[in-house]
Amino acid sequence: MAKTILILAILFISSIFVGCAPKRVKTELDQFFEKNFEGFEIPEARWIKEGESRSFFYKTFDEIWDATILVLMQQGIMVRSSKDTGRIVTITKYPIAIFIERGKDNKKDVTVYLNCMKHLYRRVDKPRVITVQVKSDDVKMIAKDFFDKLATQVYAREKWKWLKSQEKD
Repeated sequence: MAKTILILAILFISSIFVGCAPKRVKTELDQFFEKNFEGFEIPEARWIKEGESRSFFYKTFDEIWDATILVLMQQGIMVRSSKDTGRIVTITKYPIAIFIERGKDNKKDVTVYLNCMKHLYRRVDKPRVITVQVKSDDVKMIAKDFFDKLATQVYAREKWKWLKSQEKD
C-alpha cells in the first residue's frame, strides 16, 4: 500500500514538472494573431467566389455592405475590410472571407460570396500539415447560418414594418 502511494506521488510530481499536455503547435492563424494581423492579405475575389453564395434582389450594394458588417460584428473579429473591393475577412469559429459583388449596371441585385480560409490552419513548422480539418459540411453550415442572419438583417424592416417606431406628427 505504501509503495502504491509512493509511486502515485512520484508520478504526480513528475507530471507537474514535465507536463502532461502535448505541446501546442503554431499555425499561420496563430502567427497572425501574435502580430495583430500585420502583413495579412485579403484573399482575391475569384478565390472567395469558389465558396458558397447567395443573391439579394432589390437591394443596393451599400445596404448589403452595412448589413454584412452588422452580422459579422456579432459573429467574430473583423480582421480586414475594403468597401472599394467589397471584401471582408472575419475570424469566427473558422476564418472566413466575404466578397460582395455589385449588381451589373448598378442594378439592385447583389451577390454575397463566402469561403473558409482553411489554409490558415497550416502548421508553421510543417506547412503541408493542417492542424484543424474543416469539413465541407461545416463550411456549408457556417455559410447557411451567415446568409440566414444576413437575409434577416436585410429584409426585416420590410417584412416586419410594425416593428418600426411610429413617428408622431
